[in-house]
Amino acid sequence: MSRFRVVGFPLLLAALALCAPLRARATLLHQYNFNGSVTDQVGTMNGTLVGGATASGGSLTLNGTSAYAQLSGYAIPSGDFSITFDATIAAISTSNYAEMISQGTSGAPGFYIGITPGPNSSFRLGDAVGGTTVATPTDGKQHSYELISSAANGTQFYIDGTQVFTSASQATAPQSGTDTRIGNQFSGYSEFLDGSISNLSIYSGLPSAAVPEPSGLALLAGGALLLTLLPRRRRPQ
Repeated sequence: MSRFRVVGFPLLLAALALCAPLRARATLLHQYNFNGSVTDQVGTMNGTLVGGATASGGSLTLNGTSAYAQLSGYAIPSGDFSITFDATIAAISTSNYAEMISQGTSGAPGFYIGITPGPNSSFRLGDAVGGTTVATPTDGKQHSYELISSAANGTQFYIDGTQVFTSASQATAPQSGTDTRIGNQFSGYSEFLDGSISNLSIYSGLPSAAVPEPSGLALLAGGALLLTLLPRRRRPQ
């Protein structure tokens, strides 16, 4: 009979649990796939197409002069939140700002993700954060964007999965003023995006934390394995 047996099974499960990715803290509030309409796939905050905007084939198409989507409430929550979407910038105005998404009113402070005009166009991340030196893509191709805002860590902005900007200031989203708009600034400003937006998702809370480093994983797994190989004590005959 073998002198070894499996022992410490609860400890093994605990060690393996430490190796698993941490559960995400973010909660998906609203999601828009723009397949024929501006319908919220998760919540009930649907939108209306305005000024010639169209929603088809998974994209909200905008003309840069009058088109945008108007949601029926404040989709971006107060407190910690994150926003992800894909966007194609067809053209950059020589004189007018343009917004991908906005909410609130100027000085509230208003929230928006937008771009400045001209050949040196760059991103703006709301009144609380302000302008950045992050250059606007000019290749006419679709890129993925993510903004993460929290009281503890400020604001981080990503393009195609790479962090391109960080600020200690939180990009706050007011719950007053103009309801959330996609492709235009809040009321009082004509800042229209020329391009398209797709796969828009809005979350409350923050994305999941990082998993342990590989060295830590190996240490935990190795310790768990040793638990299964402890010698057992022979019972008296």
